[in-house]
Amino acid sequence: MSVSPTSTSKDAASPDDLSAQIASLREDLKTLASTIEENLSERVEKAGQQIGQTGRDAREAATSAVTDHPLSAVGIAAGVGFLLGLFARKG
Repeated sequence: MSVSPTSTSKDAASPDDLSAQIASLREDLKTLASTIEENLSERVEKAGQQIGQTGRDAREAATSAVTDHPLSAVGIAAGVGFLLGLFARKG
C-alpha cells in the first residue's frame, strides 16, 4: 500500500493568497493603531482634567487657609521671603 506524495505534503500558498493575507494584516494593523490612538487620546484627556481639578483644589485650599488664618499666612510669607533673601545674598 503506497501513499501518494500529495496527500502527505502541505499545499503551498499561492501568491494571490499571500497578497490577500498581507492586505488583511495591513487592515488589522490600521484598525489596531486607530484603537490605540483613541484609547491614548481619551486617557490623556482624562489626565488633563484630573490635573486641572487638582490645581483648582489646591488653589481653593490655599485661599481658604489664608482666609482662615491671615496672620499665620503673612508670617509664613515673611519668613520665606527672608530665607530667600538670605540665600540670594550668599549665592
